[in-house]
Amino acid sequence: QGMSDLAALVLDRALDYLWQVQCKESGTPVNSSGQPMRMFVLGLGKLGGRELNFSSDIDLIFAYPEDGEIDSDDKHNSSLAHQTFFERLSQSLITSVHKITSDGQVFRVDMRLRPYGGSGPVILSMPATIRYYTTRGRDWERYALVKARVVAGDREAAEELMDELRPFVYRRY
Repeated sequence: QGMSDLAALVLDRALDYLWQVQCKESGTPVNSSGQPMRMFVLGLGKLGGRELNFSSDIDLIFAYPEDGEIDSDDKHNSSLAHQTFFERLSQSLITSVHKITSDGQVFRVDMRLRPYGGSGPVILSMPATIRYYTTRGRDWERYALVKARVVAGDREAAEELMDELRPFVYRRY
């Protein structure tokens, strides 16, 4: 449980820092209410079940609340889609945790359990994630989500997604 808590803390702090850096570079994504919008991270497998050990990798799924664009302003020359902003942020997070440096590696990151696996985008909006699981989700993905839990980012949005996915994870029959 200690290793799992450490991984969640590392992901949350790294995501917070990288989000601030990305907002300074590209502008801040906002939701339809005009509030700053953040992504979130779900931990699956041993991380989700709080069973991580020293040799475990961390299985992650990323999502963000809604699509839109970051409007251009004096600092930024053109508008940027939320999808692009959060893809860049996701890649930065993966790199910061997964990269091997002279000090070692924080955690090995496995993104193959995300929607569309290795062939799809690294992050989707919540509506796209819900659409994927309700139309294309397979049994093994349902089983993988049984242990899913929020480990970093916008916890309120993540819990909303988890509630929306509950009928997929726990089928009626």
